[in-house]
Amino acid sequence: MNLLAKIKNCGILMLGLAIFNSCEEKGEFGIATDDVAPVEFSTVDVSVGASMVLMDSIITSDISIALFGQLNNSPFGNPVSATGYIGLAANVLNQPDISDDAVLDSVQINFKIGYLIDTALANRALSLELYPIAEEFYDTTYINTNSLAIGDELLASGQFQIDAFDSVYVMDVTADWATEFFEGVRTDDSKFISQDEFEAFFPGFAIKANAVMDNNIYGIQTGSTFELAFYYSEPNADNTETLNKEFSMSASGMPNFYNVTVDRSGSSFESVVETGTEYETSLLGVHAGEGLVPKVDFSGLEEFSNNFPEVIVNLAEITIGPIEDFPDGEYPPFSLSFYMTDERNTRIPDRSTFRSIQEDGANPLSSSSPVRLFYDPDKKTYSGSITSFVKAYQSGVISRNDFFVYPSLMNSSLNGFTFSRENLKLKIFYSEVN
Repeated sequence: MNLLAKIKNCGILMLGLAIFNSCEEKGEFGIATDDVAPVEFSTVDVSVGASMVLMDSIITSDISIALFGQLNNSPFGNPVSATGYIGLAANVLNQPDISDDAVLDSVQINFKIGYLIDTALANRALSLELYPIAEEFYDTTYINTNSLAIGDELLASGQFQIDAFDSVYVMDVTADWATEFFEGVRTDDSKFISQDEFEAFFPGFAIKANAVMDNNIYGIQTGSTFELAFYYSEPNADNTETLNKEFSMSASGMPNFYNVTVDRSGSSFESVVETGTEYETSLLGVHAGEGLVPKVDFSGLEEFSNNFPEVIVNLAEITIGPIEDFPDGEYPPFSLSFYMTDERNTRIPDRSTFRSIQEDGANPLSSSSPVRLFYDPDKKTYSGSITSFVKAYQSGVISRNDFFVYPSLMNSSLNGFTFSRENLKLKIFYSEVN
């Protein structure tokens, strides 16, 4: 390398060091010349108000699982109970011709579990009970407060250890009920020759866990994995041997849903009674499935915008947490979003979706990219950037203040958490030219 090149590289290095040293200055940044104004960096905590709202109309039908069971140690109330409802297809087009000499060997229900609120190995015991639905089961949309009449007859029961979500569990049904169904198919009883007739005779199953023995919420998979299987034997055509045969009915294409009830007496949310109403509570919380959520108020951004109209917002970080402790084996929702609401305390629709705070870089007036706050188990907090939203608020593009803190898997879980009001924080990092 010649001398001129060395001098050039040395000059670049010295300039870089000068710039680096100026970055380390507290509060101000800039090259020290009369032509460049220094930039001052500051932070401010913006107050965020919050109340609790029990949302109306959490849809729980046709979501691939039906929740059931009971919790007795929930911060939201005790007990928290869920009951699943599953319709049954008679499979009339594929029912076999059964001879008079056929012998019913067994009838069993095959099922899979797709959800546990408490995943601890010590709490995976399930005492499952199935009862008949005792009224017409319409194929329509159901919400978490809907329920159906349930008959008293215990159709099937069994005790299981839930080891894996991909396992098929088998439960025998009561002999009299099994025989009634088998004979109905064998004799071409009118109740079994069309789906409409069959549904009028048997609307479906109500799914429960034994409340005395279990303390968990489970999710039973619906659709084709829920199956009523018949095993029988009959002689062949020339009566020289006995053949083992089977046929089945399943929940494929049939209505299903679950309902949720919570006794909130004695809890921090005891005052929450009516849906769509704001309540001031000692704790804040998010409870999926039940639809209990905080309604946050960002009107503090108006004061920030008025006081600092010309500043540049570099980062706006919202944090929820640390959250309160919860039992081992349970987990809070994976992520949170912010859905716009108003004095009606419902989500505001936008064509096929709902208005929400958008992730940074997306159109703040769109609804296609909701921001998500992810849970950090080490810090026990949710956090994320809503910088684009704050910039849009500051510039007047957005003027809405009220949003629901909405959990992931709202319709298909009962996961939740609680937190204190002082652990809801919005910090804005901004800069301005002096």
